[in-house]
Amino acid sequence: MKSVVFYFQMHQPRRIKEYRRSEVSHNHDYFWEEKNKEILERIIEKCYVPMTKVLIENDIKSSISISGVLLEQLLDMNSSVIDLLKEYFKSGKGEILGETYYHSLSSIWDEEEFKRQVEKHIDTLSRTFGIIPSTFRNTELIYNDKISQMVKDLGFETIITEGTDEIISKNSPNFIYKTISGLNLFLRNYRLSDDISFRFSNRSWNEYPLFADKYAKWIFMTEGDVINLFMDYETFGEHNWKETGIFDFMRALPNELKKYGIDLFTINEAVKNKGKKYELGINKTISWADTERDLSAWLGNEMQIEAFEMMKTLKNSKNKDLWGLLQTSDHFYYMSTKHFSDQEVHEYFNPYHSPYLAFIYYTNILEDFYKTFLD
Repeated sequence: MKSVVFYFQMHQPRRIKEYRRSEVSHNHDYFWEEKNKEILERIIEKCYVPMTKVLIENDIKSSISISGVLLEQLLDMNSSVIDLLKEYFKSGKGEILGETYYHSLSSIWDEEEFKRQVEKHIDTLSRTFGIIPSTFRNTELIYNDKISQMVKDLGFETIITEGTDEIISKNSPNFIYKTISGLNLFLRNYRLSDDISFRFSNRSWNEYPLFADKYAKWIFMTEGDVINLFMDYETFGEHNWKETGIFDFMRALPNELKKYGIDLFTINEAVKNKGKKYELGINKTISWADTERDLSAWLGNEMQIEAFEMMKTLKNSKNKDLWGLLQTSDHFYYMSTKHFSDQEVHEYFNPYHSPYLAFIYYTNILEDFYKTFLD
C-alpha cells in the first residue's frame, strides 16, 4: 500500500536594515531586528504554535527542517515553539532534517563553506534537540549529483529534492530512488503539494474548496509507493489563514487517508519500509523555486549575480558568523525582477517593496563589511 510523507520547511531570515550609504563605516548594525521580531511573533502565533499542536494532537507524522537562522531567533526569544518541537520529535512522530545553517547557496560555489555550515547546523540540532539527522534537505531543495556526493561525504543517508517536469516526465515522483552517490532520494510531488500550499484558499481554482476526503481520494488514485508532500510550514496559518479551514483540513486528513489504507510515514520510516527504484542521476542544478525550478530565483539577473559575487569575495572575513548571515538566500531572492506570478511571490516576501532597494541596501552592507571585517 502507498504511504504519504509530509516534509515541512521552517525558515525565517534575519532581514537586513534599509542600510544607506551614509551609514557605511559608522554603524555596523546590519539587521532589521524590529521588523524581524514583528514578523516572527506573528508567524509563531498564527502558524508555528497552532500547526505544531495539530501535528501532536492528531498523531500526524512528518519530517521537518529548521534553518539555524530561525533556531537562533526562536532560542533568543525563549519561544514556546522550541518546547513544542521537542515534544513532537520526542514522541517519534516527527523527524528533523539537516541543512545549511544559514539557509545559504554555499552548495553551489564552495564545498568547504558548505561543510562548515552543515556541521554547524548538526551541532545546533544536537545541542537543542539531542538529535543527529540522517536526512538532508538543501536550501530550497537545490540539488545536483555533485551536491549529493558532498552530502554523502558528510554522513547523511537520504536527501530530498524537487520532482521537476523534466525529471517526472521519465521518473514518477512517487517512489524512492538512489542517487549516483548512493543516497536514498525522495522527489517532491509538486502538483499535489501545491494543491495545499498554493491553491487551498484560491477561490478561482476549479477544485475549490478542497476537503480532506477529496484530497485523500486523489492520493489513493495516484500511482506509486510514496506520495511526497513537501511545503513551507508557513502554509498553515500564515499563507493560508486559520479562517480558510487549513487546520481543520489537516486534522481530518489522517482519518480520511486511513479509509484507503494509506499510512503517514516520516522519511526515515519510508526508507525502512519501502523498496528503492533505480539509480537516478541529475546533472542539472534544480530547486523547488519559481516556475523554472532552477537557480534563477536568486541568480536570475545582473543585480543578483553582482551581489552574489561581492559576497563571495568576503570569504576571508574575521567574522564568519556575520558573513554566514549575509549569505542567507533570501537577500538575493528579494532582488528578483521576474514577470507575472513568480514575481508576485517575490514581491510578497520582499520587505523593501523594490528589488533595486534590496540590492542597494545589501551591497552597502557588503561594502561596510569589507572595510570593517577583512584584514
